[in-house]
Parts: sequence; structure tokens; C-alpha cells
Amino acid sequence: MTIDKIIVSSADNRYFHLLKELFLSLKKNNVLDDYHLAVLNTGMDKNQINYLKDNNVKIKDAIWNASVPKYKILGRDHLKTQVARAYLPNYFPNYKIYIWLDADIWINDVKSFLLYEMGAAKNCLTITPQSDRAYFNTAKVDWLFNLPVKVKTINYKNIGKSVSKKLAKKYAFYSTLNAGAFAISSNQLIWETLQRNVKLAAKKGRIFGTDQVALALSIHEDKVPTEFLPAYCNWMCEFHFPIYDNKQKKFLEPYIPNNPIALIHLAGLDEIRSDKSILSNIKTLNGNLIKKSLRFDV
Repeated sequence: MTIDKIIVSSADNRYFHLLKELFLSLKKNNVLDDYHLAVLNTGMDKNQINYLKDNNVKIKDAIWNASVPKYKILGRDHLKTQVARAYLPNYFPNYKIYIWLDADIWINDVKSFLLYEMGAAKNCLTITPQSDRAYFNTAKVDWLFNLPVKVKTINYKNIGKSVSKKLAKKYAFYSTLNAGAFAISSNQLIWETLQRNVKLAAKKGRIFGTDQVALALSIHEDKVPTEFLPAYCNWMCEFHFPIYDNKQKKFLEPYIPNNPIALIHLAGLDEIRSDKSILSNIKTLNGNLIKKSLRFDV
């Protein structure tokens, strides 16, 4: 059977332990029966690379695909993938479906995860906005004498510092498009649009957030065809912990209908990402409170 779908992630030696858990979650859920897995290397050591090769994972060294001022890089090779994820067909050509997953993500439910493939198969950029009824506070405003004097949103900050204040104001209160998980077919127009906006966002050298700026401009400004998925397809645990169903052995969204979460995303939870022994207070579906890790458990 020819496999024409690929999942791509990235890691350096510090993030390899998370990447390994992503790999094991894909393997446990039999996703790799239908997908190849590839990794953009930004500084893994020899043993880590050999582990991936022994498990049939494709590896390519990430490069700076867009022009970035050298004084802005300062050896931070892990930031290459802020740009490189817009060039996946260049690194791994001849696939029909490309899914990007950050290393601090793992697969919790396959059925909802496959919505990414469904959207990409419609020739749409498929992504999960960083908004949900459970994400209570995703924007902040400083007030002075009942007047807003400073807007604090991710779009306003990132677009304003990397592109322009005009566009920052335009999209200040649009939902952040989380670049940790997205899917695109081999549609050349979408990739070229994303690449053009990555180059624009990276021009001033503000690399972190380049990917999210490029996605926002490609979708909202350039109107590439898009499928927006519900929050349970890429659950941001830093905004609200999921609940757990002991019967299904899965994490669920915290409010009814308690859909199974596709991707557990640990962005922003630095202590949990670095220490697997940390247990969190997690509510169960029947209302009990348990101590449980948010990390993938084989």
C-alpha cells in the first residue's frame, strides 16, 4: 500500500522526550498504519536520531527557509521551524496530505484527530482557533479613566511587531490560530500564500510567532480556503484542564457534550513538559477529582 499522507514535527535534544511521546501516541493509536512520520531536526543528538531512524521516521535538518537577520538568531536553531513548517512539501515532497504537529502534542483520540485530514482533503487549510467556551480570558486591555489604552492580544502583539500596526489593529481581536497543529493538502496555492506571509512576518527578525502571523494573514487577509475545527481538536491545557473518562481511558472537553479531545497540547505548561512525574488535579466525567499526569502514558 502506498502511503501518501505525512505527519511532520520537529525537535532538538531538549524536546526529544516530548517528540518520543508524540511518536508513541501515534503508534499506539495505529495512526502510522496510514501516515508516514517525519521530523525536522533542530539539534537532536546521535542517539536520538538513531532511535527515530530505527522506527522508520523520516528526518531532515531544518534550515532557515526565509531570510532572517543573523543578529536576531543568536544560535536559536530550534526557531527554524517557526519558518520551516510553511515549507513541508519542500522537505518531504510527493504527499497528498501534510499534517504539522508540535512536539508538545500527543494523540488522545483518533476519530477527532482525523478531522484534520478531512479538512485538508477538501483543499482547505485546516486549523483549530485558540478559542472556546472554556477559555475564559484570552485577551487583556489596560484601562485609564474608563478608556482602553493598551490592547494585549497575541495577534495584536505578534502582527504589530513583525508586520504593521495597521494589520495588528485589524486582527487584534480575531482568535489566535494555533500553529501547533494544522493540515494542508498538496494545494500549491495555499503553500505559496503561507510561504509568502512567513517571509513577510520574518523580515524584521521577530521569529517567535512568525508561524501564527503567517497563518492569520493567509486565512484572514488573503482568504485561502479554510476549515476551522472545534477546540477539542487541539486542546490548550494551559487555558483549561480537560476532564478524564476512566471508562474510555481518554481526556474529554470539560463541558457537555464532553467530546473526546483529539490532541492534548502542553504549550505554556513548562514544568509539566519538563517533568513527567508531575500530577495535576483532574476532574473525572462522574465528578470525582483525581491526580493524573497530562503527559502521554504508554
